[in-house]
Amino acid sequence: MKVIFFGLGSIGQKHYRNLQLICKEKGIPLEVSAYRSRKAEHETPSDIQMIYETSAIADDYDVAFITNPTALHLETLHMIKNKAKYFFVEKPIFEKAYDINAFIENKEAYYIAAPLRYKGIMLELKKLLVNETVYNGRVICSTYLPDWRQDDYTKSYSADPNLGGGIELDCIHELDYVVDLFDFPIESKAMYGKKSQLDIQSNDTALYLLEYADKFIEVHLDYYGQVPQRKIEIITENDLITCDFLKNTLTSNKLGMIKEISEEPNQMYLAELTYFIEQVLTNKENNNNIDHANRVLKIAKETK
Repeated sequence: MKVIFFGLGSIGQKHYRNLQLICKEKGIPLEVSAYRSRKAEHETPSDIQMIYETSAIADDYDVAFITNPTALHLETLHMIKNKAKYFFVEKPIFEKAYDINAFIENKEAYYIAAPLRYKGIMLELKKLLVNETVYNGRVICSTYLPDWRQDDYTKSYSADPNLGGGIELDCIHELDYVVDLFDFPIESKAMYGKKSQLDIQSNDTALYLLEYADKFIEVHLDYYGQVPQRKIEIITENDLITCDFLKNTLTSNKLGMIKEISEEPNQMYLAELTYFIEQVLTNKENNNNIDHANRVLKIAKETK
């Protein structure tokens, strides 16, 4: 498998290590390059061939990993779209919704990362909801940005809207999994802005109300929560179900603890990349192609 990475920061290197594990297990030979616009300030894997000139980019990659800053995704995809067969793009797809006509004919070749879908407790929630009548869902993702971006949160991409920062993009996972669980809403409303004293230029709060024919889903995202929270509460016809993604628990008001999973943080990323290699690369399916991801982004950034 001939692969090129665009961007090789922490998330890029995580995907690279997982790719090594999967290819080794499946006996797939792996040849990896990485395009960098300048010499890396941090250590990079020695077995990756570094490329610093666009003229050195080959024309026959099996997969391109787009793991550079969000604001560079569109430019990178235009540059590489005729040089690779498949594309693994880190979320969110773009910093705002764009016209994707240049990619739509081959949309299934573009997979947009959505690792929370592959978390063990999320998979248990999906199975449980098959037999439930849902009236309402309340989603929260609350975190304290200085603890999350520990080096210097003020210089992280999260703090800079020009790089694709802002809670509405950083935590687009929440809207993605809501759509994965319940499909696209018939109508959505969004409010976002900066309300805290954090030293950032991006939005630190995003609120969404999604309307379906038979339910409402409320979504709350913030950068300033002193108590980390990441969960969904679901009011059904006969119960209150809570899925806590930090505690890895699924509970019912009627039944108590339904499921508790012990899972390494990397497991969902490994499961997702396995899906990409086993399903997307073999043309079997792609559950988050570029069109789907762009539609979720339109909800996140309230674009009609």
